[in-house]
Amino acid sequence: MRKKLYVFLLAILCTVVSKSQTLSLSGRVVDENGAPIPFASVVIKGKSKTGTTSDPDGKFSIAVARGNVLVVSAVNYAPTEIAVGTGSTLEIRLSAAKADLSEVVVTAMGIKRNERALGYSVSKVDPGNMLQKSEPNILNTLAGKVPGVDIRAGQGQPGAASRIQIRGVSTFSGADPLIVVDGVPYSNPLIKTSNSLTAGGAYGSGLNNIDPNDIESISVLKGAAAASLYGSRAANGVLLITTKSGAPKRGSKSLNVTYRAGYSIEKVADIPEFQNLYGAGANFRTQSSNGSWGGKFGRGVIYDAAGNVVRPSSSGIDSIPATTWATMYNSYPELFPNGLIAYKAVPDNVSSLFKTGNLMEHSIGLNGGEGRSLFNVTLSQVNQKGYIMNSSYKKSNVSVGGQTAVGKLTIGANASYARSKQVGGFIGAAQNFLSQWGRTYTMARNWDITGWPSVNKVGAQIGFNDGQYTNPIWGAYHNVITTFDDRIVGNVRASYKFNNWIRVDFNAGVNNYALFRDQVIDKSSYGSGTTAPENPLGTITEVIDKQQEIQGKIIAVISPKIAKDWSLDINLGSDVNERNSRHQQVYGIDFVIPGLYNLNNTRRQTYSNDGDLRTKRRLVGFFGDASIGYKNYAFLNVTGRGDLTSTLPYKNAKYFYPGISGSLVWSEALNLKSKWFDYGKVRAGYARVGNDAEPHKGEAIFDLNAAGFLNQPFATRGGDYYDTTLTPEFTRELELGADLRFFNQRVGLEVTWYDKKSTDLIYGISLPRTAGYSNFYTNLGEIRNTGWEIALDVSPVVTSKFRWDIRGIYTQNKNTVLALKEGLTRSLLVTGGYNYIEAGKPYGYLRGSHSARSEDGQLLISATSGMPYLDPNDDMVGDPNADYKMGITNTVSYKGFTLNVLFDMTKGGDFYSETINSMLGRGVTKDTENRERNAVITGIYGDPTPVIGSDGLNHYVPLMVNGKTVPNQTRVTTNDLFFTAGTGASFATNGAFEYAVWDGTVYRLREISLGYSLPSKWVSALKLTNITLSVNGRNLWYLAPNVPKYTHFDPDINSVIGSGSQGVESGGAPSTKRFGVNLNVTF
Repeated sequence: MRKKLYVFLLAILCTVVSKSQTLSLSGRVVDENGAPIPFASVVIKGKSKTGTTSDPDGKFSIAVARGNVLVVSAVNYAPTEIAVGTGSTLEIRLSAAKADLSEVVVTAMGIKRNERALGYSVSKVDPGNMLQKSEPNILNTLAGKVPGVDIRAGQGQPGAASRIQIRGVSTFSGADPLIVVDGVPYSNPLIKTSNSLTAGGAYGSGLNNIDPNDIESISVLKGAAAASLYGSRAANGVLLITTKSGAPKRGSKSLNVTYRAGYSIEKVADIPEFQNLYGAGANFRTQSSNGSWGGKFGRGVIYDAAGNVVRPSSSGIDSIPATTWATMYNSYPELFPNGLIAYKAVPDNVSSLFKTGNLMEHSIGLNGGEGRSLFNVTLSQVNQKGYIMNSSYKKSNVSVGGQTAVGKLTIGANASYARSKQVGGFIGAAQNFLSQWGRTYTMARNWDITGWPSVNKVGAQIGFNDGQYTNPIWGAYHNVITTFDDRIVGNVRASYKFNNWIRVDFNAGVNNYALFRDQVIDKSSYGSGTTAPENPLGTITEVIDKQQEIQGKIIAVISPKIAKDWSLDINLGSDVNERNSRHQQVYGIDFVIPGLYNLNNTRRQTYSNDGDLRTKRRLVGFFGDASIGYKNYAFLNVTGRGDLTSTLPYKNAKYFYPGISGSLVWSEALNLKSKWFDYGKVRAGYARVGNDAEPHKGEAIFDLNAAGFLNQPFATRGGDYYDTTLTPEFTRELELGADLRFFNQRVGLEVTWYDKKSTDLIYGISLPRTAGYSNFYTNLGEIRNTGWEIALDVSPVVTSKFRWDIRGIYTQNKNTVLALKEGLTRSLLVTGGYNYIEAGKPYGYLRGSHSARSEDGQLLISATSGMPYLDPNDDMVGDPNADYKMGITNTVSYKGFTLNVLFDMTKGGDFYSETINSMLGRGVTKDTENRERNAVITGIYGDPTPVIGSDGLNHYVPLMVNGKTVPNQTRVTTNDLFFTAGTGASFATNGAFEYAVWDGTVYRLREISLGYSLPSKWVSALKLTNITLSVNGRNLWYLAPNVPKYTHFDPDINSVIGSGSQGVESGGAPSTKRFGVNLNVTF
């Protein structure tokens, strides 16, 4: 009996000990931002059947023993292992998994494919990363992140347009990719002033209407094989955007509410370092002059405009006659009681004109679902005040979406409305290709423009530089562009599943866009470089642009089971696209009541020939897509599309283009997986894409004139003449690539090479007046793009609490114009511009005057002046296409903190800069400060008499003495280097065009952000799901090593966007930097 008692007590003791080693562990599974991860798997390692899952709020509880290891995993997240310690609560943070090459992606026409089956490159962008960057323009948030994609941000005006190119330029008529939102093409017109060369370029674009808060996913289809099913607008690639339609019910929560707020400030990124030793004048003479080549502050001699000595200075110059600024003196003589004005440097006369802008964003989103029904509602508002006076941008968005399923039928719809208002200045008139703010940089160093009145006593402006140029302070409020635009987008879709292998999808949508713009140039605006107002009466231009796009599409999806180990997917469909536009423009001249900017307040209204333009076009397409797979590692895809367009002559209006692509996951085919190697895939694709013409370029157009001649109305043939044999453009592209993964997906590499050739490109050739027409539209030539795209992902450190991810991208594209129409040597892309196309040269190359050089490249110098001879013949002086681009993103996560840093760089890419050229030519930066020294330009003497070369043209040649060249020994001053009268006589103003062209290499800290997600126990106590705070900065630092040192110029300033221009800066506003804070709360 006693023995049995001992055994019984021992059993109880063992049980007690065992129970003391087991504990009830509760915890929460969250993501890197602290948001809960529902339905995560939590199991004890080695006991796969012992575990639990987290609830909709990420919470779980499990009985474990000390020393056990928990394995926690969830879909789309990297699994992690946690050792059980002595604590009873635990927060487990999972990091997003590396791209799984077995996941499904959305491709052309909304067709979903397994990523391993793709024979071409598709880049995906996480839209969540856009919302913490204080950047409402979605294009700008893509910069430096997607290989093969080049983004160039607009500057100056809040809401300014940005340029996007994918794999270079494939057509002479523009490089914009097709934008598709929820299956509906999304027009992306550039909102420009009357002259993009003189007015600072594009002031907005259609993509500004998209609300980043409403985006569910973004895919970039870069090659012809990926995009060809979209038809005639896909030659330049496709940006595929899907908006939100709701989220399924999670546990007991059928509604999720997210509120996001952001505030940021914006400042000019950098200001030139100005010299403050010399004031207004020329050749060291202090006088009213457009430049700072006058006398040195504190000493010198004062001259009048005629060059007569006004007052010698033995003790130094501290004042000059107030008549030097005659417009100011005549308006306010009481400000100059002694008839003098201070002659001294005003160091901040430029920087004081730029203000601190700000950006405020609010967004609230509701999404949820019940059963098979989902819904989403997003409301947002952006309110931006620019860093330039009287500039602003306001935008409001409302979007709704949802879907439901009944039996075999699924239906859904999305609709959105966007309204924006943009206000900003431009130039008074052409101003020699300088914007209202471009002249600001070249102000004489003694002009105190902010310290004096900008309006005289009768309300007219007081121009600076003695009235030669519009006063920017006055111009900001009197020369104003006000733009309203409205966009309504809607689509409905339905899908019916007949059985497990046949389904029919239908999608129809409409995209309505309307723009209303008032462009005011007030009375007394200057701009011609003279002292007389160029616009004494004032004008207003009213513009109304309306565009409508209607799209309908039906696809039959057939996926039969054909045999073991084999798969087959077939998509057969048709779509119809119709686009209508109307442009109305009327001018009002001579304001009656000052300050009332209304067309009815002008004495005369006029219409131009393009005062009411209407276009209509239609495209009908039929397409097919078939993909066959073997054992889920070998795939072959064949596509074909036929189009019927209304914009080409009927006999050439029908055209067909095929495509083929394939992929092989060779690591699985050969069973080559190991501890260090995870995945290997090769892919190849070849496709052809067609493209039609702009509407009404293949038919006769007549201009109506109601007033007519002698009050008799008449119609005249339009200025465009077309080729009656006009054919479609075609782009053929071969793409090869490989995808590799190593070390348990810790290292990933994607490499793509492509060769793209576009033929029969349509373009309008400018004709001489004697031809009777302005332009001749024909199939002009061919262009070729070849390049490399590389993406490298590395995760050096991954633990349960700390993660470090690095993503690097590399883009290289080389384009060459292969041929032009017989008899055409070259063509200017934009009238009055600098970009040309010519066989054998890169697209849009910069052409102009240049200095004469010997055969071995030495400058030919005039022995008399010491300056280079100007070559009698223009030539290529720059290639605006970058050599390559790189971007490196570092993301570090520790507990609730996430740090994200993006550096990028552009190598090469020449650009013309009117601003740099003018700053040097006007002697305002420190680059020209040491002007009282002599210098010898490196080169050799040239023969002053040109000779006829083998090409039949005149050329300067070296001066030979005793059979040898003679090194230049003639000294010149810095003043002569940058500002000398006579064409081609300097390196800036009046100099050869080549000296206004600079290398665009730039290194940049593009983005930096630091976010913190509050611990879940704090958030739960507030009855919330997630709270994230973040601070961020954009464009905080850049270095452009190949521009003049003290100009601090940013090569990313591209004041002329669209219309075929690239690498052209004509007085654009400076780039900016932003600092912001964001709050994200989920209920």
